[in-house]
Amino acid sequence: MRRLLALASLLFGTAATVDAQVVVVRDAGPGPGATIIRRVVAAPHTLRAGSTPLELSRDSTVVGSLLVLGRPTYLASQVQGDVVVVGADLFLRPGADVSGRAVAIGGTVAETSLGRVAGGVESLRDESFAVDSTGGQFVLDYRSTRVDDGGEPMFQLAGTMGLKLPKYDRVDGVSLPVGVLVQLDNHLVELEPYVTYRSRLGVVDGALEVRTRNLAPYRFVGRAARDTRTNEAWNYADLINSLATLWAGSDTRNYFRADVGEGRVIRRVERDAFILEPYVGGRFERVYPITAVGNVWSVLGRDDVERIARPNPLVEAGHIGSALLGARFRTLGAVASRVDLDVEQGFSAPAGTSTFTQLTADAEVELPTFRTHTLSMRAHGVATRGDAVPMARYAYLGKGGTLRTLNLLEQGGTSLLFLESRYLIPIEKIQLPKVGAPVLTLRDAFGAAGVGDLPGLQHEIGIGIGVSVLRVEYTRAVAGRSGDEFGVGISMPRF
Repeated sequence: MRRLLALASLLFGTAATVDAQVVVVRDAGPGPGATIIRRVVAAPHTLRAGSTPLELSRDSTVVGSLLVLGRPTYLASQVQGDVVVVGADLFLRPGADVSGRAVAIGGTVAETSLGRVAGGVESLRDESFAVDSTGGQFVLDYRSTRVDDGGEPMFQLAGTMGLKLPKYDRVDGVSLPVGVLVQLDNHLVELEPYVTYRSRLGVVDGALEVRTRNLAPYRFVGRAARDTRTNEAWNYADLINSLATLWAGSDTRNYFRADVGEGRVIRRVERDAFILEPYVGGRFERVYPITAVGNVWSVLGRDDVERIARPNPLVEAGHIGSALLGARFRTLGAVASRVDLDVEQGFSAPAGTSTFTQLTADAEVELPTFRTHTLSMRAHGVATRGDAVPMARYAYLGKGGTLRTLNLLEQGGTSLLFLESRYLIPIEKIQLPKVGAPVLTLRDAFGAAGVGDLPGLQHEIGIGIGVSVLRVEYTRAVAGRSGDEFGVGISMPRF
């Protein structure tokens, strides 16, 4: 019944659907907003117009794109297309699943780390449209909101009131970044200088990020920073890893320190069914080791050498210079998928090590199957060629979001393979407040990591039940080293 009411509210209520109302862009203006709106209204879409806040819960689905005129939008639902909000802000909530882009024209997109937007997000703050509803049509006329018209200023606080997303791990403790954003010419260029306080180290690291407009055909992204880096960011997202470290002492990453400068030129190719972003670039860094000695607080596992007190592998100190080449591929539509390929060709390396060539591949796909069932597959691989590859390019797996019957990051080296599939079965007869139906999960995973050739594969299967991104799960090894585990699992798509 709740789904029927949500669907009826979405299609009727105070909404106007594409069949009942027509949207016409009369004055397009100089910015990209008119093109985005025209693309949405040229395809099947749902239109919502008004001035009151619009809330779409996670148990609702929008078939096709969603165009919202003048209404602050709080989105936790599934949208099988783009979401475009004109003249208001778009707030993405946990559970939001957008197969296309999320765009706010004359507003800001507030992102969530517990949802996905396959086509990326864009906030076009310096342009908007006046909406005139007459004669069965919504007529849109461009209006500037730039600073010289009383609009957005050149200097702003970065993130939320100057605070970017904090992190928590066993080598830095609390990492608290604060900064400002300088935007030029309607966000044609953005400069974001910021500093990060790291509580365990007692240092303040500086950084500068430079980027051009996100949805332009060609764009540049670059950064210079003193940083704590990892090769395991693919395992868990920053927020999930921070919470796991704080609560259970389970930091699913290894780290090294670096003074780094890097930049990439990215070409964006967008079609109705996919987005392809090939890039070329370079990186130069001075790397040096960092220790972990168990003096970071956690609720559980504070003295456990397999958790918060786990030693951190020490990398060779020195300089690594490299050329970068790669691509990002995303599909748009009912089938959500992504493929990320990165090739790094080193041309300088620390003393005692050699230059190298490294290929890293990361991919994920979600397929609808029977009724509301979903098949989710994930893959990550690393292949490296070189006589003595620097340890700053080693990759690790074990526990966390990888193989749960191995110890935490037990295996590592220059080669890595991880494959996982999950079959998700919603129990629709049970509807829990806010989070919807619980989901039964059947899991199969295998992989290995080592220096040079891969060791024998560890293969495990599991079954779990949960809500949203959390579940309780039992896992048992069926090949490789024997073992089983019962615990809490977290899975979140990286689309």
